Amino acid sequence: MSEMTSSPSDLPVLATVACPHCSVVVPDARYCGACGAHLVHAGLRASERLHSYAAFPDEPVFRLSAVTSLFPHLSHRAKAPFRVGFAVFLTLLLIFALAGTSAPLIAVSALSVPLLYLLYIWEVDPYEGSFLSPTLLCLVLGAGLGAGWAIVGSTYVDKALLPSFSPSLTSGSSVVAAVAVPAIGQLLMCVPMVVVRRMQTGPTESLDGFVAGATGALGFTLAATIDLMAPWLSNGQLTHEAFLSNITQVVLRGVTLPLISAMATGFIGMAFWAKTGSRPTGARARWLTSPGVALALALLVQVGLGFTDIAALSDAVLLVIHLVALGVLTLAMRAGLHHVLLHEALDVKVGGPRVCPNCTHLVPAMAFCPQCGVAERATSRRHRRTAIWPALHGILPAPEARASTSDAPPDAPWPTVPPGTPGLEIGFPGAHEDALPNRRLSHVATIALLVACLSVLTVALVVVALLATPGPPAPCPPLQCQGPPTGRPNGGVTGQSAAGPAVVEGTYYKSPSGFSLRYQLDPSVQTTSKTIGLTYPFRSGTAYLDVFGGSSAGTSSEQVVQNFVNQNLPSAQPVYSMPGPLVGYRPGFGEAFNVQPASTAGSTQTERVLVLSSSYNGFGIIVVAYGALLSRVTASSQFFDGHPSPANLNLAYFYGADSLINSIEFP
Repeated sequence: MSEMTSSPSDLPVLATVACPHCSVVVPDARYCGACGAHLVHAGLRASERLHSYAAFPDEPVFRLSAVTSLFPHLSHRAKAPFRVGFAVFLTLLLIFALAGTSAPLIAVSALSVPLLYLLYIWEVDPYEGSFLSPTLLCLVLGAGLGAGWAIVGSTYVDKALLPSFSPSLTSGSSVVAAVAVPAIGQLLMCVPMVVVRRMQTGPTESLDGFVAGATGALGFTLAATIDLMAPWLSNGQLTHEAFLSNITQVVLRGVTLPLISAMATGFIGMAFWAKTGSRPTGARARWLTSPGVALALALLVQVGLGFTDIAALSDAVLLVIHLVALGVLTLAMRAGLHHVLLHEALDVKVGGPRVCPNCTHLVPAMAFCPQCGVAERATSRRHRRTAIWPALHGILPAPEARASTSDAPPDAPWPTVPPGTPGLEIGFPGAHEDALPNRRLSHVATIALLVACLSVLTVALVVVALLATPGPPAPCPPLQCQGPPTGRPNGGVTGQSAAGPAVVEGTYYKSPSGFSLRYQLDPSVQTTSKTIGLTYPFRSGTAYLDVFGGSSAGTSSEQVVQNFVNQNLPSAQPVYSMPGPLVGYRPGFGEAFNVQPASTAGSTQTERVLVLSSSYNGFGIIVVAYGALLSRVTASSQFFDGHPSPANLNLAYFYGADSLINSIEFP
């Protein structure tokens, strides 16, 4: 501390006080410049500062704000364009979801948050001029890992999202989809951050780790989102889904996935970078600065959402749970960032004058602004360099409180007096707005860049959709287009009458519950006490056929179908009712549905599900056939027999499926 150090700018002499929380002698102001504690208040509220977020002191720590949570380096005046950018992004999502346009939805979902983050990095320059190298490394490495893991992990998630008679969150496929896939994905998001940390030289700060972690995670989600939403492009320019289904998909993939991934991985990187000192502070909860705690929190949220995705919930419920999870993680991350900044402050000297980028007052450079309490490490390095020695004309108090100004060096500390000696207290002179460094991007330029980049990706995806969309079907002779496929005449098998048992070729299966059937070819077979599941790896895509038998309890076949769909496919969209379906040559009820399960790790491929039910003597049978929705069936398609079918399911053209369903014998 300097007792009467001179300054070249006729600075007022500052009174000092010993901070009751860290015992350091600091300027007598609202906040301790060394530990950030609130000197006006007393007790735990003052040291913890939960009412005053260390990165944005005008906000409480526990506040839901995407901009101030994801962009901690922003100055007070730079928040507006990013808030407008988020508003534009959400508005575009809503408009395109209403219109059901696939290419713009994919572009906005995949690119908006990563692009806003790149604009933020350019604005605050956390790497001090070396913007390109670490940012590109994080993005490219993250994108490569994201694309690869989307291809590998989505197969397990898609399998767990398939309809099931007895859905279980503890089955092997469910555990892999809900635990292994998101956990490994979260660990892969951390790889770019670790690589950059090992390559970084010179002084480091905790928020450098936050930026590196968030950048790598956003590169990961960008590539994964494009890869997983690409099946929409094969359906043309429209998604052909309901608004609720569209908005659920894009909010999960374009809002909650990137924000949760960026904040969780940024929190891990921040804790990994942080170097907390042993100097005593009034702040507690040092455990929040541990990388292990940050990683555990990230895995907990990701695995919890993994189980939510495969729990067969309706779109509305799933959407609410993801938004709640985002809110909880945001609050936890802000608490962690706040405490890291409080515990990381090591510089206790009273520095030279600078304009605080948050409150625009002329204050001494310290770990925390004595006037507003913002952490210096939550301000950009460019601000710290260029805000020193602004034009001070007209903003200083009366001459009697000034120190000598003769020829002190420009980096001389602000003059102070020992505790108890009269001097300037509490207030600091307000600096003119022109004293602040200019922003690198104007508000208009920020929004224009966001919209321009989204437009470029949208146009590219529109072209891809045009190339990927199948052309119109070939004309069909009228005599061949009168009805759905019913199998080849006799199909190489002997039919079954309603009065007697079937004599069918194929493998015979008798269920413990009493029904029996025969299946052909050589499918993969899974059985339980009441079900048999057949998996056919057709050339045009894997198809599944499950048969379930049990007491019908007097329930009609139509109600059985509705109960099954409500329990297993709450977001299914009915397409048509089957005309006169037969199960074991007994009349029943059947309906076709489109299903597109919403998930952050599954693909957007639409599934076609056919559900049939019939009962006899109090025993009910449910048959479920499902697989990828075929956008076009032609003469070259597998099993195509010249008849069109609204089923758009490869299993519907397999002549053995008709024989299999009618081979079923009731007890």
